[in-house]
Amino acid sequence: MKTRYVVLSAIIAALYVVLTVGLAPLSYGPIQFRVSEILKIFVLVNPFLAVGIGIGTLFANLFSPNVGPLELIWMPLTDMLGGLAAWAIYRFLLRKRFAFIPMLIYSLTTGAAVGLMLFLLGAGDFWLLAIPIFISEAIILITGLPIIFGIIKILNSRGIDLQLDSSNH
Repeated sequence: MKTRYVVLSAIIAALYVVLTVGLAPLSYGPIQFRVSEILKIFVLVNPFLAVGIGIGTLFANLFSPNVGPLELIWMPLTDMLGGLAAWAIYRFLLRKRFAFIPMLIYSLTTGAAVGLMLFLLGAGDFWLLAIPIFISEAIILITGLPIIFGIIKILNSRGIDLQLDSSNH
């Protein structure tokens, strides 16, 4: 892994933690709205950034009222795998078009993972937990697309390229 990818992943992880913890209690519980989830959109241009999302989730979840193995293992893992799936769908199936579709799928994986975790912790019915998480996630990821793509465009204009090297495609 190139140093550039490690640094970019660390920046994403740090931003994720700051946004999640800084906006608590919105970020935790059966009804949550994690503004930090907007950072997941970056995985569309570089799958290595899913590692940053996973690490950010791990550290942000240390502050969760439900902290435990599910928060510290299950959620970072599902965030990374969901990010890789979103990237693959965007890159190979959709050929870098229709970014909202992989973001909806990422929303589904997150909603299902959080719903299952909270259900296993006895917080309520799976569907009553998963659906609101899916909806909040979809709102953040779909409405965040123009914001994050705008940030990527600004970074590119300043010589900061987040995408994979062409040799890695």
